[in-house]
Amino acid sequence: MTTATSLDSILVQLEQVRARRPELRFGQLIAIVGSLAEDETGHSLWDVDDADFAVALDRFMRDLTGAGQSADSHDPAGDHQA
Repeated sequence: MTTATSLDSILVQLEQVRARRPELRFGQLIAIVGSLAEDETGHSLWDVDDADFAVALDRFMRDLTGAGQSADSHDPAGDHQA
């Protein structure tokens, strides 16, 4: 996968996360995914390559999906706002 293709894929995933969690500011989203990437690679965010960032973003999306399904099973109304 080329860098441009990888970046395009990352941007699509970021758009999907924003649709699911519009309350997250962009900086918060990057910080969360960056921390996941750092944890998974052992590198600082500066040294995380696009492919590793994409893997961390995919993990975050799976976590969101799992948390949403789990919350939906406990909240029949589907209202998760406090």
